[in-house]
Amino acid sequence: MTKNYVYIGLVAASGLLLSFSGNQSAQTVKNFSKDFHSFNQAGSPGGRTGAPGDGVCTQCHSGTVQSGSGFNNVTLSLGGNPVTEYETSTTYQVQVSMATTNIKNGFEIVALNPNNTVAGTWTITDATHTKTITSGGKSRVTHKLAGTSLTSWTFNWTSPATNVGNVTFYLATNQTNNSSSDDGDVIRTSQHVFGSQAGIKEVSANLETQIGYQAATNSLNIHLNSKIDGSVFVNVVDLSGKSVFTEKLGNVSAGESALSVRLDNELNSGIYMVNVSVDNNMTMKKVFISK
Repeated sequence: MTKNYVYIGLVAASGLLLSFSGNQSAQTVKNFSKDFHSFNQAGSPGGRTGAPGDGVCTQCHSGTVQSGSGFNNVTLSLGGNPVTEYETSTTYQVQVSMATTNIKNGFEIVALNPNNTVAGTWTITDATHTKTITSGGKSRVTHKLAGTSLTSWTFNWTSPATNVGNVTFYLATNQTNNSSSDDGDVIRTSQHVFGSQAGIKEVSANLETQIGYQAATNSLNIHLNSKIDGSVFVNVVDLSGKSVFTEKLGNVSAGESALSVRLDNELNSGIYMVNVSVDNNMTMKKVFISK
């Protein structure tokens, strides 16, 4: 009888120990999640832009990735004047902005050439709010803790020393709900393509375009006459030099092609520069959008 009491006591004690350990483990996981989120407030861990080879911010934040077209903006400026193409070995100011008044936000950006390797170099001009990080051997820029209160960040980018064709800035932004957790944040990714001035002069003969706007469908109708095969990208830039819409339209073969792309409803009426590229060959047309 005494042995039975001892056995029952041991079982009860074990149950209490398991119960305590389970609660302690749950609390540890909860604390880790909270601490990890707080750590990310000091900047992306890197490799979360959605670029080739990268993951996305939802690896750390709940929710699904949304399109950043019309919400994420990237502007290149030289001497205070926005540009739509880069010259080699030239330093530009880059402004990353989000179309929001949200009180806590974040971002990560990387610049890649058509071979998906790093294009150019970054220089931090506002060390209070931004910093560089390296992930996958690629240098990027992200926010710092003090920068989460902003909706716009600036830094410098020096273009490659040689013509590498189109440079794509892959941008991911995080519009948080400031809840000190990873729940409820909105992640948006976008691509912003800037062509080389040298490249445009060298290859413009390979591509001809006619572009029209159709108000009924809020679409751009693009007629291509290309001498080469390749992937088609469309980049819409406003007159301030801000990239406001980007889209990959798939692949085309050499010859004539008719394409159509629906624009964001948030895009206002006005004059825009529409850049169309096929395999790093770019043409640019001025289009009036009237709604």
